[in-house]
Amino acid sequence: MSSSDSARADSGTGRNTVRSGTARHRDRRRGTAASRRRTLPSYRAAPAKQINILVALDDLAVDGDPVQRAMLAQHVGLGAATVGDCMAFLADVGLLEAGRGQYTITEHGREFAEAWRSNRTQARLLLRPLLTAHWSAAAAIDLLADGPLPQEELARLLRAGLPGVPMRGQYMVEWLDIALIVQRDAELLQVRLPPADTPAPPKPPGTQGQEKRDPGQAEGPQNPSPDRDAAPQARRTDAQRTEHAAPLLGMSRPEIQDLPDARYSVFLESILQTLQALTPDT
Repeated sequence: MSSSDSARADSGTGRNTVRSGTARHRDRRRGTAASRRRTLPSYRAAPAKQINILVALDDLAVDGDPVQRAMLAQHVGLGAATVGDCMAFLADVGLLEAGRGQYTITEHGREFAEAWRSNRTQARLLLRPLLTAHWSAAAAIDLLADGPLPQEELARLLRAGLPGVPMRGQYMVEWLDIALIVQRDAELLQVRLPPADTPAPPKPPGTQGQEKRDPGQAEGPQNPSPDRDAAPQARRTDAQRTEHAAPLLGMSRPEIQDLPDARYSVFLESILQTLQALTPDT
């Protein structure tokens, strides 16, 4: 019997192992390709919300099938344009695969999402090798080699030569901090390299979902209820509150989130000009 025939004759567990190995190999290839591009996170949603989007994608995924953008946006209570704008970075890191208006979570993304629900420290360790392969990790390590830098300065240097608003550089620093590649002080003013004795990333375990939730963990997005049926109801309630929130410059929050990039930048500039006009001279 040939090796291919043996693979076909394997049990269901064996076939899943083969498929899982293939998926992991594909994820590594895509991660290598992504590391050659200088991508930055979206400025439309903070890293905590971007992680919430990934966790929601894992919630909605059934048998590895792609999830439509509109369904995912409704699930997290964000605009479709906001969700779509977050996906290029998440895909480049290797957490998901982006298609035309639909997304598929990767094996790495599923492991991270499962760990994020129950053990944030474990999730950050799982994220570290993925962000290490991203161009920003080597850049940040080089910039911090001579000592700490102000967070705004590191964000500016990472964004240098790239399009978009300054917030993208800030969010890049936050992602690197979540992945334990850099370390911010308690006041979030200075960024330094972590100590040399920082634990190495573990091999992805197969039982993260069985770990007990650490009651002391409070960082990042929260998903306190183990009952997933209750989560959509809570998100719907949040979305309803958002829809009835006071308008900003005559626009509701969903309308703002759905603005194209060019109009969104103009909108932010209008807010800054309004705030400057309201601030008395000192």
